[in-house]
Amino acid sequence: MGGVPTIRKDPLVLGIPTHLAPRVNAWSTVRAFHAGAIGSLVAAAITMLLYGASEPGVRVVGAVLALVPMLGMIGVHVQFGTWRSAVAFLVVGGVCTWWFTLVVQREVPAGWVTSYLLSLAVIPLILVGGAGAVPNRVALWSFTGFLVGRAATWIGIVQAGGPPRPLVLAWITLGFVVALVLFTSRSTGRSERVQPELLRSAREEHVSAYRAGVEAEASAILHDTVLNHLGAIALAPDGPMDPHLAKTVEADVQVLTGKEWLAPVSRPRPGAAVDAFTRMVDDHRAHGLDVTVSGDPSALDRLDQRAVTALVRAVGQCLANVRKHAGTDAAEVSVFDDSSSCTVMVVDDGRGFDEDSTGSDRMGLRGSVRDRIGRVGGDVQIWSSPGSGTSVMMTVPYGPVTAATSTQAATSTQAATSTQAATSTPAATSTPPATSTPAATGIPVQDAAAGNDPGADR
Repeated sequence: MGGVPTIRKDPLVLGIPTHLAPRVNAWSTVRAFHAGAIGSLVAAAITMLLYGASEPGVRVVGAVLALVPMLGMIGVHVQFGTWRSAVAFLVVGGVCTWWFTLVVQREVPAGWVTSYLLSLAVIPLILVGGAGAVPNRVALWSFTGFLVGRAATWIGIVQAGGPPRPLVLAWITLGFVVALVLFTSRSTGRSERVQPELLRSAREEHVSAYRAGVEAEASAILHDTVLNHLGAIALAPDGPMDPHLAKTVEADVQVLTGKEWLAPVSRPRPGAAVDAFTRMVDDHRAHGLDVTVSGDPSALDRLDQRAVTALVRAVGQCLANVRKHAGTDAAEVSVFDDSSSCTVMVVDDGRGFDEDSTGSDRMGLRGSVRDRIGRVGGDVQIWSSPGSGTSVMMTVPYGPVTAATSTQAATSTQAATSTQAATSTPAATSTPPATSTPAATGIPVQDAAAGNDPGADR
């Protein structure tokens, strides 16, 4: 059987989960603020050094040294990230800003340069103190840092006997922080209202896709078992049922009434895929079809269990079609390994057919071969025309494309309910395109060869 479909791992971008958004946003803001604070101190130091180089008589070493403890305290606060380290930074930063102001007031006569330098020393107090997860706390720390810096520069200016400095750049930085806090608060509130709806819609879409795949597989199961058995019984001669057919019917009844195919399965033992393939071929030989196997069947062992089950089932359906429709008693099955995928080709020299003229109610090739292989990431190509035989090539890639994806318990429960409803009525179920509902097989490999009896339809 094709087995239970799994939810496709498509990239789905819904933004940061609501309960993590404040923490993630705060972490990003903290890193940005710390980088801005360090950049401001480095810019102040470079400006002083350049000014000292252009004015040989100016002593700038004291101002540069005043910035070093602030850099060190930023490192301490990055390491610990507590309110105590933030307070310690404000204290040390205030003292360093006062020291820096004294030197700048004495050595730099240009007013606009002094204002620029003092702003660069105050900005770290605004940014580092304002890093936090709670918007109101961010604004409070930023105002506190600004006040500490403004007080330190005012004291230094008064002691140096200079005129007041406006610190325009520091004011702009404070306004930026407040605006960022307001924007982040509104954005987080809007996300908290909208994101739950987006997540609910995404979950419903995944459940719907999972359910559609389960229903499609249930339809293929019904075709491979109930409908095939009914056709075989109708074609059988009068008298007791053939023992082999009776045994197959009994095995498939157990599959229909069980739920093993709904459950995820572990990887089978080495060689299990080849054993299932061989049993499936032997079953058709027992019904009178001369099946020649060529190539390398061991390539099936490289597929995961769901892909093996889907491929073996699909090949069995092709052989059942040969017995029922081709008008020949011979077929060849070839298995190829091209290092990236496993390809199986079923060839007969029977009467052939025109696939385009096949009725829409015929589930053999469409539901049990094309859709089943498509749900494990594979591809099917068919070459046939009336009087020229039929060749069916099925290719399934190795690796993650065919890997199983675990599903939440709630999803599995809803899918199982839908499947029971589908299997209770032997009718075709509408199937979404293979590309929109990827699936994997969930039936054990030992059951993969069951259910392909004479009476199959194209």
